[in-house]
Amino acid sequence: MKNITGRWSFNEDFGFGTDEGFAEFTQEGEKITGVVVYTERIEGETPFRVQQDVEGSFDGTNFSVTGTKVELLDCEKQFEYHLDTWEGVLNSQNQIVGHSYDHHECYGVFVMKPIE
Repeated sequence: MKNITGRWSFNEDFGFGTDEGFAEFTQEGEKITGVVVYTERIEGETPFRVQQDVEGSFDGTNFSVTGTKVELLDCEKQFEYHLDTWEGVLNSQNQIVGHSYDHHECYGVFVMKPIE
C-alpha cells in the first residue's frame, strides 16, 4: 500500500478565496496524523495564516482528514475559524485531489502534491 508520509504542497480554491501552503503527514497503517499550514486569501481582506492539526485515514486510494485543532497565525485579530475536512483520492499523477468543507457551509476544491 502507498504511504503518504511526508510533506505535500497544498492549494485550495473555495470560491471567494484561496489557500496556499503545505501539509505534513505521518501514516501508520491506514491512520494519518499531521498538520496543514496555509495562507488564506479572501477577496478584500488581509491575508492570514492558518495551522490545523489533522487526523484521518488513507487506504492507498481514498484520503480523508479532519482538523482537530486550529491556530490563527499572523492574524490581526483572533476569530472563530471552523475546522475543515478534506476528502479526496490519490490519482495516477501522485496528487491528492478532492474537496473540502466545514460546518459553516464553506466548500472548496484542493490539490496536494508531494514535495521532494
